[in-house]
This record gives sequence, C-alpha cells and structure tokens, in this order.
Amino acid sequence: MTQENDAAQENDAAQQNDQEQNLEAITLLERFQGPVVLVTYEGIKKVNITEIEKYEIQTSTGSFHKVDILFSLMPESAENLGNALRMNKEVKAKELRTDKDPQKRPKIIGRRPMRKLVQKNIKVTLRNGHILYGIPIEYNEYNFTMNVNNQMVLVYRHAVYQFEKANIKKE
Repeated sequence: MTQENDAAQENDAAQQNDQEQNLEAITLLERFQGPVVLVTYEGIKKVNITEIEKYEIQTSTGSFHKVDILFSLMPESAENLGNALRMNKEVKAKELRTDKDPQKRPKIIGRRPMRKLVQKNIKVTLRNGHILYGIPIEYNEYNFTMNVNNQMVLVYRHAVYQFEKANIKKE
C-alpha cells in the first residue's frame, strides 16, 4: 500500500509539473500564435518560437536561456501597453540580473502570496527596472500571465524584483 501511495504522489507531482510547464507553452505557442516579443536584459527580440525546453527557448534565429527573459507578449500587444509599462530608474541603475545558478537566486515568492494578488491591480517591478501595471490571471511556480491594458503578458517570476498591490486612481 505504501508503494501505491508513493506512485500516486509521484504521478500527482509529475502532472503538476506538466501543468506548470504548460502555462508557458500554452501562452507562447497557442495563445500568442506566430511571432512573439521576448523582452530580455539585452533588449527586445521578435522571434518565432520552435521549441520550449526546460531551461531554454528555441527560436528560428537561435536559443534564449529562460533566465535572460523578463517577459513576453504578442508584437501587436507591445504597441498597446501605453502607460501600463514604465521604468524605475533606481532599479535599472542597479543593473540586476537573474543568476544562472538557481542556488544563488533570491527565493521567489511562493504560491500563497500570488493567490492573494490574482484578479487585483498590481505593480510588478522587474530586475531590469521595467514596471508593469496589470491584473494577474494565471500563475505557477515559474511564471504568470497578466492582463496589462487588455493585453496578455507572460512574466517570468525569476525576473521579478518586487510585486505590490497598485493604487489605481479612477478618473
């Protein structure tokens, strides 16, 4: 009976891991369909994704380490972010980057705090200084999707410097 419980737990863990990986794959390959804009520490890249691996994203022009990607969205969405995308110059000046060694990375906020933020206006400051204002929709251990000015954005949690509830003034 213990072996059956262990096997069931392993199966549940494998399914959960597949679902977590699927948020990224479903968003990038199915929801975005076609070229995708990857916002990286080196700049903005418009690419066609061919394969998503555990630590890398393969594109028609080469591969990207996931730790170098901050967020991604559809090309037409990039034009519509407007004032929902800003820059924190103090954070930008720190020139923070995600460490490629997972043991050296600061711990990422777990599921419980994220659960409290879903469907609420939040302000997400990324490690390169970009600030996104929006509403989280879905999340997992590695990334989350946000509605930013009615545009879907996939944010990589390793790139998050800080999240907080946003005080949105209604006009």
